[in-house]
Amino acid sequence: MSYAIAHPVAARRGGVAFGALRTLLLSLLMLVSHGVWAEPAAATQDLALAKQNFTLLKQNYQIAKTQLQLGQPTAATVSFSMARAQAVQMSSNLTATLFENQDSLQRGLYRDGVSQQRAVQHNDVAKSQSQLLQTKLLILSLQPTSQIDLILADQTIARLTSELLQLEQAMIAAQQ
Repeated sequence: MSYAIAHPVAARRGGVAFGALRTLLLSLLMLVSHGVWAEPAAATQDLALAKQNFTLLKQNYQIAKTQLQLGQPTAATVSFSMARAQAVQMSSNLTATLFENQDSLQRGLYRDGVSQQRAVQHNDVAKSQSQLLQTKLLILSLQPTSQIDLILADQTIARLTSELLQLEQAMIAAQQ
């Protein structure tokens, strides 16, 4: 009779120990598999969204400039406003990308630390440029014929294009 009672208790102790070990191993596996790639992958997705919004922004901006050339400042106002809306979305995406890149840098989730630092720097500059572009597009939506703001917006778009390219290259290099 004591055997019948002792056996299930011993079996339960062994089962509990095995279950705890299995839970620990699964937790470690989830931590490693999620933690190592989560932030770089999220940053890559956020950057892809930023680039998509930037493409739409440039299309709306070009439409607005064409409308100005055709003598349609009212229509250009709408297009500049649409471009500004894309700039707001892009800034949001770049803010999220910056958060993920900084987190990856702090947690060591990279293969090349110098490239990860460059990614953070380019990301910060790109975010600042996108915010500057928002301001220029707001001014152009209110005063679409402002030549100085058109020139400044063109320059900001060129710098932002360069920064996004450098950001993407640094992010790729950081993970290789």
